[in-house]
Amino acid sequence: MKVAFCLDDKPQYLLLLKGAVRSLRAVHGPDAPCLAVYGGDNPEVINAIEAENITLARHRPLLNRENMAPCTHRVMGAFLKLELALLPELADDDYVLYCDTDVFFNRPLDGLKEIYPPYLGMAREQTAIFYPEHESFTYVHKGLEYTVPMPFPIWTYNSGVVLFNLKRLRSRGYIYSFLDFCRQVSDRIGNFDQSMLNYFFGKKITKLSPLYNCPPYMQESKDHGIIVHFHGPKPWDINKPLWKDLRIGHFNHFRQRWLELMRPDELELVQELEALQK
Repeated sequence: MKVAFCLDDKPQYLLLLKGAVRSLRAVHGPDAPCLAVYGGDNPEVINAIEAENITLARHRPLLNRENMAPCTHRVMGAFLKLELALLPELADDDYVLYCDTDVFFNRPLDGLKEIYPPYLGMAREQTAIFYPEHESFTYVHKGLEYTVPMPFPIWTYNSGVVLFNLKRLRSRGYIYSFLDFCRQVSDRIGNFDQSMLNYFFGKKITKLSPLYNCPPYMQESKDHGIIVHFHGPKPWDINKPLWKDLRIGHFNHFRQRWLELMRPDELELVQELEALQK
């Protein structure tokens, strides 16, 4: 199964991508299949991805600044994951594992071979349940109106790691119905791509083990975490008061392991990012 990452032109994401892919290959070998989905045109980003021997997928997203609410524009790269079923590079794949770039592969992914979600699989968010502001969302697809009711309460699934059933999403153009929903409710969604997945698919989401999306502050992350997600503070976020409560547990352990994957010029960028916090 391929592992797909998405990124835009922010240099931090490219740095995180390198760490994620290198940790994946440390666990599964240099030939571990992975894909970087990029929606921009920066030659430096393209060359850097190719230099890492990562398959590059150039994609012009259907969810873009022209049809999405202004409040989403600062995080447009996050919506790329929602369009993986449209990529020619994944046309022969029934499933794909999507991961945010801020992950660290700690243990083999072998257990995923036994999971076949009917739509998609995600692990629960490490937060309390909440009550959505809206009771339902209405959207139009191919001239017909559809209503998506909100379950109350919602215990959110985290979209940092998603096992997508691409075959199901492509079937009968289901993916286009979902993207129409995303466009038409983008001005009323709180947590953007994550909320869109939670709201639209709801009870159709398959619950993955938290070990597949395990923040380093969780006690089990070091010995049992399969995919460790730098949820909140990134490896260079060592000074921000905002993240103090999350730089606990095994954060420093995984930060050090991530740093060991970096090259000298990349470590210089890490130091620059650290200095910006002072």
